[in-house]
Amino acid sequence: MHRRHSVHGKTSVHNESATRGGLRLLAAVVRWRPWHTVRLTLAACAVATVAMGLFGTGGLDRLSITGAAPSPSAAIRDGATLGERYGFSAPDLVLLLRATSDVRTPEVAAVGRAVEGQVRRTPGVGPVSSYWSANDPALLSRDARSALVTADLTGDESRRAKTAQRLVAALGEHRGPVTVMPTGTAWTHAESLEDNRADLLRAELISAPACALILLFVFRSLVAALLPVVSALIATAGTLAFLRLLTSFTEVSVYASNVATALGLGLAVDYGILVVSRFREESAGGASLREAIGRSVRTAGHTIVVSASIVLASLSALLLFPFVFLRSAAWAAIAVVVFSAASSVIVIPALLALFGRHIDRFDLFARLRGRGAAGPGGSPGWRRVALAVTRRPVVATLAAACALAALSLPAWHVVLGPNSVDGLPQHSRTRTASVAIRQDFASAPERDLTVGLPKGTSREDVEGYARTVSALPQTAGVRALTGRYRGGTRTEAPGPWDAHLDAPGGPVLVVTSRRAPVTEESAGLVRRLRALPAHGRVLVAGEAAEAVDASSAIRRTLPWSSGLIAAGTFVLMALFTRSLLVPLKAVVVAVASLTATLGCLVYVFQDGHLRGVVGDFHAPGYLFDTTTVFLLATAYALSVDYEVFIVARIKEEYLASGDNTAAVVAGMQKTGRLVTAASLVFATAMAGPATSQVTPLKLTGAGLALAVLLDAVVVRGALVPALMTLAGRANWWLPGGRGQRCRIRRGA
Repeated sequence: MHRRHSVHGKTSVHNESATRGGLRLLAAVVRWRPWHTVRLTLAACAVATVAMGLFGTGGLDRLSITGAAPSPSAAIRDGATLGERYGFSAPDLVLLLRATSDVRTPEVAAVGRAVEGQVRRTPGVGPVSSYWSANDPALLSRDARSALVTADLTGDESRRAKTAQRLVAALGEHRGPVTVMPTGTAWTHAESLEDNRADLLRAELISAPACALILLFVFRSLVAALLPVVSALIATAGTLAFLRLLTSFTEVSVYASNVATALGLGLAVDYGILVVSRFREESAGGASLREAIGRSVRTAGHTIVVSASIVLASLSALLLFPFVFLRSAAWAAIAVVVFSAASSVIVIPALLALFGRHIDRFDLFARLRGRGAAGPGGSPGWRRVALAVTRRPVVATLAAACALAALSLPAWHVVLGPNSVDGLPQHSRTRTASVAIRQDFASAPERDLTVGLPKGTSREDVEGYARTVSALPQTAGVRALTGRYRGGTRTEAPGPWDAHLDAPGGPVLVVTSRRAPVTEESAGLVRRLRALPAHGRVLVAGEAAEAVDASSAIRRTLPWSSGLIAAGTFVLMALFTRSLLVPLKAVVVAVASLTATLGCLVYVFQDGHLRGVVGDFHAPGYLFDTTTVFLLATAYALSVDYEVFIVARIKEEYLASGDNTAAVVAGMQKTGRLVTAASLVFATAMAGPATSQVTPLKLTGAGLALAVLLDAVVVRGALVPALMTLAGRANWWLPGGRGQRCRIRRGA
C-alpha cells in the first residue's frame, strides 16, 4: 500500500510539475463537468473528422507522381532548357506497337499510320513522331516486329496524365495484327495514380479490421479496443485534409497519401493504447473515473507529448532533402504525429469520460484467452523476461548485440538508386512496354543521354566531340547531325531522320550508355560528359544524369540531417529524463536497430532473397534512394518513440523507489505488453503498403513492419533493460542534478 501511494502521490506531483504551461491544458479535459459539454465536443470532432475525410480524399487527383529527382537538379534544368531553347525533349507518351510479322509490311504499316493519325488528332497532343513517318531506325526494333510512336503532350503534369489516360483508352490494346503497349512519363503517372487508389483501399480493408482484432484480444474489451481506432481515424482524415491544403502551395507526391493512411493508423493507435492502458491501470487501483482520467492525461499524456516532440524533430530533418517525395512524406508524417497526439490527449479522454465505466465490457475472446490473462497492472510474462535479463545483463547484452550485428552485415554493400519502372507491378503495362523496349531496341530511352552543345558549334566540332564521346569505355554509341559513331569512328552517315538533331538552340547529341542508369559506369559517363571541354556550357539530360544528381544531393544532405536528428533526440530526451546516459544510449541503440533493419532490406529487396515472404517483386539490384531515406528516418523515430514509452515508466518507478533494477523490472512488466501490442498494431497497419504491387511502397511497408517488430523483440525486450541494469544509478546522473536526487529520496 505504501508503494502504491508513492507512485500515485509523490510521482504524480512530479509529473504534474513537469507539465506546466501548455501541458497543463491536457489535464483540464477531465474537469469538464457538464456531460453535454463532452457530448458536444465529441460531436464536433465527429463532424470535423467526416468533413476532413471527404475534403482530403477528394484531393487525391491533385497529387503528383514526380518528386524522385532533387530540386534544383542540373539534369532537370538542362532537360527543361533543351525543351525550351532546343525544341528537343523526351516524349511524354511512348506507344510500343508490336506485330506478329514485320512492321514494314503494308498491313501493319497501315495500322501504325492510323494509330499515329489518331494520336495527332487528340486534343492536348503536341508533336508526334513514328517509325512510319520519320523512317528513323532508332524507332524500329532489332527483329523489325516492333516500332514506336512518340508524342509530346501539352499542359501541366496532371493534364498530361489525363490526356494519356484518355488516349490509351481510346486506342485500345489490340488493333488488328498489332498490340498497343503504352509507356512514358505521362502514362506512368496515370497508371500509378490508379495503383495508388487501389493500395489505399487495400490498406483500409486489410489493416483497420486486423488492428481492431489485435486491440480486442489485447485489451479484452470491445469498448477499450475501439477507442484507439477512433483516434486513428481522426489522424488519418486530418492528415489527408492537410495534404490537400498543402497542394495549394507546393507540389505533393501521391505516395504521401499512402504514408498518411499507414502511419495514421499505426501511430495514433500506439498513442491511444498508452492512454487507455494507463486509464485501466488507474481504475484497477481504485481511482474514481475523474481521477483515473486526470492521472492518465498527466502521465501518459505527458509521455505522448514528449514522444511526439522527438518524432517531429526526427521527421522534420527530412525537409532538408531537396526532393518533393521526401518533403511531401515528411509533411504527411508530421501531420500524422500532430493529429495522433492531439486526438489521444483530447478526444480519447473525452470518450473515457463518456464510456470509461464500461471500459471492460464485451470481451469477445474470453474463451480463447483462458484464466491466465494478464491484468491491467502488467504482464507476468514480461516480468519473467525482465527478471531473466536483469539477472544476467551481460549475457543479454552480448546476445542482442550479436543478433543485431549479424542482421547488419548485408548493409555494408547497400546500393541506392532512383525510382524507376523496375518498381512498378509485374503486370503493369508501363513496365511491360519499357522492358520490351529495353530488350528489343538498340537504343533504349532509359540508357540515352541527351547532350546539348552551345549554339554556333560547327559541324567539325560536332564530329570531333561525337568521336571523343563514342571512344569513352562507358559509351555504346552516339547519334549526331553528322552521323552515328561507335568506338571513336563514324559507322553511319547522317540520314533525314537525324535532321532534328540540328536544333534551333544548337547541335544535339544522343549518347547511349552501355549500362543501366543506376550503375557506376553510367554515372562516370555523365561526369565525363559534363567535364569535356566545349565552346560553352554543355547540357546533359537523361535518367543517368538524374540518378547522379539524386545521389549527390543525398550525400550532401545526409550528414546534416542525421546530425540534426541525433542532436534533437539527445536534447529532448535529456530534458525529459534529466539524464545524460539514457538519451545517449537511446541514440546508439536506435542506430544499431536501424542498421540491422537496413541489412535485412538489402538482403531481401536488393539481393532478391526471400521474395516470397513479402510477395513477388522485381529486385533491381539496389534500394530506391528516397524511399530508403524516408523509411530509415521513420524507423528511427519509431524506435525512439518506444524508447520513451519504456523509459518514462522506468523513470517513474525509480523516482518512487530509488531502486534501479526493481524499476527496470516494474517498468518492463507494465509496458512490455503495451509495447508488444503497439508494435503488432503498427506492423499490421503496414500490411497495406507491404502488400502493394508497387515496390517502393512494398519496401516502405515491409521495412517499417520489420523495424518495429525487431525493435520490440530484440531491442526493447533484451538490449535496453540489460543496458539500464548495467548502468545502475548512472542512468539518472546529470551534472548539478541535486534536485532529482532529493526527489528520489523523498519518493523512496
